[in-house]
Amino acid sequence: MFARLQNLVTRPFRRFDRDRWIVRRLRLSESDGTEHPRGLLLVQIDGLARTQFERALAAGRMPFLKRLLEREDYGLHTFYSGLPASTPAVQGELHYGVRTAVPAFAFLERDRGEMAVMMAPTSAVRTEAKLAARGRGLLEGGSSWSNIYTGGATQAESHFCAASIGLGDMWRTGKLRTIFTFVFVQTSTAFRLVGLLSLELALALRDAAHGTLRQGRSLWRECKFLVARVFVCAGLRELVTLGGSVDVSRGLPIVHVNFLGYDEQSHRRGPGSAFAHWTLKGIDRSIRRLHRAAVRSEKRQYDVWVFSDHGQTASRQFAKSHDGGLEGLVRKLLPDFDPTAQRLRLRSQEAPSPVRTLRSRIGKRAAARDEASATLATGERDGIAVACMGPVGHVYFTKALADDARRLLAARLVAEGVPGVLLRREDGRADWLTRDGTHLLPDRADMLPHPAELRAAVAADMVALAAHPDAGDVVALGFSLDGDHCTFASENGAHAGPSPDEVQGFALVPERIRLSDTAHRFIRPVMLREAALEFLGRDERVNARRTPRRRRNTTPSAPSLPLRVATYNAHGCLGTDGILSPRRIADVLDMLDADIVAVQELDVGRARSSGLDQPAFLADALGMHHVFSPSIEGENGAYGHALLSRAPFVSTRSLRLPLGRNRLAEPRSVLVARVGWAERELVVIATHLGLGRIERERQVEFVLRECLPPAKEDVPVVVCGDLNLVPGAPAFVRLSRDLQDAQRVAPAWKCRATFPSLLPVRRLDHILVSAHFAVRAANILGHSLARRASDHLPLAADLALRVVNQEALPRPRACAPTPSA
Repeated sequence: MFARLQNLVTRPFRRFDRDRWIVRRLRLSESDGTEHPRGLLLVQIDGLARTQFERALAAGRMPFLKRLLEREDYGLHTFYSGLPASTPAVQGELHYGVRTAVPAFAFLERDRGEMAVMMAPTSAVRTEAKLAARGRGLLEGGSSWSNIYTGGATQAESHFCAASIGLGDMWRTGKLRTIFTFVFVQTSTAFRLVGLLSLELALALRDAAHGTLRQGRSLWRECKFLVARVFVCAGLRELVTLGGSVDVSRGLPIVHVNFLGYDEQSHRRGPGSAFAHWTLKGIDRSIRRLHRAAVRSEKRQYDVWVFSDHGQTASRQFAKSHDGGLEGLVRKLLPDFDPTAQRLRLRSQEAPSPVRTLRSRIGKRAAARDEASATLATGERDGIAVACMGPVGHVYFTKALADDARRLLAARLVAEGVPGVLLRREDGRADWLTRDGTHLLPDRADMLPHPAELRAAVAADMVALAAHPDAGDVVALGFSLDGDHCTFASENGAHAGPSPDEVQGFALVPERIRLSDTAHRFIRPVMLREAALEFLGRDERVNARRTPRRRRNTTPSAPSLPLRVATYNAHGCLGTDGILSPRRIADVLDMLDADIVAVQELDVGRARSSGLDQPAFLADALGMHHVFSPSIEGENGAYGHALLSRAPFVSTRSLRLPLGRNRLAEPRSVLVARVGWAERELVVIATHLGLGRIERERQVEFVLRECLPPAKEDVPVVVCGDLNLVPGAPAFVRLSRDLQDAQRVAPAWKCRATFPSLLPVRRLDHILVSAHFAVRAANILGHSLARRASDHLPLAADLALRVVNQEALPRPRACAPTPSA
């Protein structure tokens, strides 16, 4: 009743939601169906290392993400990027499942003899075509915003992506018109965008003046970066946020948005700079808006996963200590090992400016010019080429250099100041040359300065990087074991190499999501991909490899056996937002990770629930046994409550509860089940008591008289359900005379209300247990999903069942009825 009243009040506001109005007005495609399927919103913060993320949390720069960690069902994981630690490689693994998808951001395509630059559309399209031939796109049927690849999304659903179409084609296909219409209709967004652009412009001008006048930086570079900062850090962020919120309103199954602002600032100012961290405030606000849109979506039940693809590390510029940078050093050293090198012309692919980055993300002609300048000239096909965008540099010999000469060149590079060089070996391993000598990988993983759980993976990926078909014959690394990292590009923050900060991003994923067994150590992109496919029901291996949820942390002790019991009034799976979603109820129950669950107000075959057998659906989704106790039965199906159990039921019986003086009151029932657990039998009594005081008192006496086992049996008992009783009521006092109130006896626990879910003020849902149990903990799940899924919050209790051969315990006794009032 409470939820239906709330739905009646809020329905007009949902009807005039601006995102929904845009969808209808522009006739955008929408998700079909009434089953409220799952949807996934992937939010990527480009370039934010876990160390910088934790620093931002501590400084209060990302309050919304901090709230997700502290109040919601989210866990913080290390996101290991793999190598190279760059967006094209990470998204290649995430979108298509291909590890080490590219050897760098810029590299030589050996089969074409051309330099590929992953921000340029033609290079990105060619690379994505190769990846798509090896794996299914994760974003099929969804949308891609500000990524390298479309990820399987159509061109019409790929926006500001390197592999998407150019500016003119975006206008002809209507994508730009749609985005501008979004901004026009969203008046508040338009004003916010203008304000943010003005603020960013003022800050950028001050920053540029400071860099030019006080730090002696190039005025031209500062002006170019000013444009990128304003449009990438503020303008593009707002457009991506708006577009992503509309896409979840449409009900697309998966939406992947990427925020570039922090990464752009870090390259220029450094990953720990104040200006880089300033952008995180705006990103946090954008994520909050996207999360709100996902929560309000009437088309799907969205999960929001937040991750950073890689990190950055503060680095010195190699070119400042070596004229001509890596290319100049190679030019200087090569004649000592190959006399023909004096005739060679060398070309390098330097890191482009941020303005060029933005232009080539959204413009086809500019990207074409970039690629034309990167193509090897005919005369160079007998020479070498150098690609060095960041701390990974690839040196290619188009005319094979003898292995001994190649190794001597690598040793000289290290002697001249290159921190490390990788050389692939014929036996599938790699030599890593550093100032300390030559190390064989992956055998010497122990010498890496990374956390112990990452070393083997980093060493294996260093080998894979050197062995990539498009990797250089000599791979130079700016990563130094002593922490003195360098970059071969003109930047102060760098990524792509194997340093600890570069390869360690972060991931915020709901705890209920089944991740790889190694997730407690780290998640890599392919693991996130597999979890997303399983979540969306696209993984054909799900049924074959479905594993139990990770068990909760219980204190093992010989004389106790852990058991978690929960109770939840599901309100017919109709949420406080007016959406009927059994799947959402299943997800809430999955969060509880209970062994026995009593669920009230469920339908079987009723028209209002689309004829679904809700208890069977929940049991199947959770992999549990179930039994249903109907309170109302008729031609239009049944209505009642159910018990779900991990262990099989030994026996069950359903009994009608007596009514009060009002014979028109809703019929009620009680379910009595015996469950085998830890070589013992438990009696679980689940019920949903009536609304009248006299009615409840009669029903409590019936339960005590007819449902409890005889005292001589010495059987542990659990009574649970929506009792519609508050502590202190006579009927509740009567129950708790022989049974323990789990919330009251739980150590260090303050009793909390369960109804209504949005603002709980009454404690109506209870778990009471016999003295055979010690109550270790009690928990009310106040997650935002639980608050939306039903008008009650679920209650769970962790119990310790004592062993059989202990001394006699007090137990509930069968009681004679007392006269009713």
